[in-house]
Amino acid sequence: MEEQIDILSPDGSPAGYFRGRTEVHQKGLWHRTVHIWAFDGRGRVLFQLRSHLKENNPNLLDTSCAGHITAGDNSRCAAVRELQEELGVHKSPEDLEYLFEATHESVLNDGTYFDNEYYDTYRVNLSDDEIAHLVPQPGEVDDFVWMTAAEFLQRHSEHPEEFVEHPKDYAWIKEISRL
Repeated sequence: MEEQIDILSPDGSPAGYFRGRTEVHQKGLWHRTVHIWAFDGRGRVLFQLRSHLKENNPNLLDTSCAGHITAGDNSRCAAVRELQEELGVHKSPEDLEYLFEATHESVLNDGTYFDNEYYDTYRVNLSDDEIAHLVPQPGEVDDFVWMTAAEFLQRHSEHPEEFVEHPKDYAWIKEISRL
């Protein structure tokens, strides 16, 4: 059965019903997702290279991991699930540091895929052992790329076409690079 997702009103409040993922993106229904940024002990941030098989944004660098919040779930539990599914990392909800909420609107795939979402953003630290055992989820993630905030900012400035665009996330990375 297709993943079911709680629908939101454009103001972010619950609309009181859920729909399948396909319908959500065909109609551009507002919904919730999570973004998780993973860091190593040296302060580098993990970017995932989206699978070449993905329906949208294939072969682009993206957040460490991200995903939809399943109907009835909450963002912290969804973030823990996505870490397990996309990276093979087991974390508890308490391991996640909540950063901020943002919105994202985009039209992809020649106007056939509408992505209107509110997303919660988290930070998580990975141990050397977790990093050594990262497992990209087939069909979702092709590879991982580690960068310092400064390296990311330079690369994004020179080659923005290599990244899925997340302005609020990238503004946060710019801010932490100043610390």
